[in-house]
Amino acid sequence: MKLGIVILFISIVVQTHADEDKMPMNNDFINFENIKGVLKKDRLEQTLKEKREADLKRKKAKEIKKKKLYSLPSRNDFWKIMIEYWLVKNITILKWDFRKPDYGVGDYFTSFLRQVGEIGLNYKILYLNTPSITHFAFPVGHNEYLFVLSVPFIRSLDLSKLEISILLFEDMLRVKNDYFANAFDDKMIAKLTEGNFYKQEFPKKEIAKILEEIDKKVFEKGFNFQEQHQVTKSMNNILISDKQYWQAYYGLLGKIDQLVKNNLMYKNYVKIYPSPELQMNWLNPTKN
Repeated sequence: MKLGIVILFISIVVQTHADEDKMPMNNDFINFENIKGVLKKDRLEQTLKEKREADLKRKKAKEIKKKKLYSLPSRNDFWKIMIEYWLVKNITILKWDFRKPDYGVGDYFTSFLRQVGEIGLNYKILYLNTPSITHFAFPVGHNEYLFVLSVPFIRSLDLSKLEISILLFEDMLRVKNDYFANAFDDKMIAKLTEGNFYKQEFPKKEIAKILEEIDKKVFEKGFNFQEQHQVTKSMNNILISDKQYWQAYYGLLGKIDQLVKNNLMYKNYVKIYPSPELQMNWLNPTKN
């Protein structure tokens, strides 16, 4: 019995050694050096991947920041930028860079606007030391206006603060009625707003065209008879409830009518604002 067990044990041991001899030598143990190499390679690849992603993010952020420098203005800011540029471009003609006295018009005009129901407005008055442009209003944002006003003009007429306020208010109504903005090609303005010219040609020609059209509007074309009639009727409807204001408006038109008829310096006034005499006829004080 014991002898059988011994023989069986010896057979098993011999068979086991025979099987081991058939196995490859490199499977005798786990190669930790190979595993470490694989892990090291994986970590290196992950690090390189993260670095590439970080570099890409930085490049995109830099690209976005750079692209913003080429952004076109919004519609709301467009006219402010263009008018300011136009004023600088025409400084030698407009002569706004001079020492200006305090006429005290600002506070009076604000009070006047409140009296006629206009509140929440922002405006600036830029005085000009030239008769080449007598008065004009520009849109420079939502409920924002820039008024240019000739000092020689208001002195020639010896205008009171009330009369100046009425003159500015009439100009403001022209802007509110879009008589200025409607004079420009909307498609061209669309090209200059709400977009970006990054990696594109700078819209130099379009800007030059807009500036040219502003020149024509201010110095040559002005407003047509239909627009002038409408703004005169609007002034009448607004001021008719205050006798002092209405009479001041009618008197102002009379002063301007006499000035443009008798002073050659202002002979072109009626090309821009036709015509003070017609405005007085449209008002027809016998019916008021």
